[in-house]
Amino acid sequence: MKTILYILTLIAIITTLALGLEQSLEFGYLAFAIVPYLTTLYMLKIANHTTAKYTAYATAIFVVFVGLYFLIDTTYMEDSLEHKFSFLCYTYVAVDNVTCFWVSGLF
Repeated sequence: MKTILYILTLIAIITTLALGLEQSLEFGYLAFAIVPYLTTLYMLKIANHTTAKYTAYATAIFVVFVGLYFLIDTTYMEDSLEHKFSFLCYTYVAVDNVTCFWVSGLF
């Protein structure tokens, strides 16, 4: 399970970087957007106790899928925005994921 979540998190990082570079975002937005994914990788690495593992698994699944959903939704499904406000998604996704860490007590 841990390996699958590592792979999913790396896919999320690569997707976020690819979409951000495609839209020529600044490095600060990209760094802020991938910090929750890097935190997820670290959280999965240090989880040793059974309860910590299950909490890390659930949080990682939430962070990856919600983050990618909002990223893809604002980038491709909202054609009326025409990439004008998609940079806000990078900020929103990162804040949403960090809030998830705080709520779960892992941050």
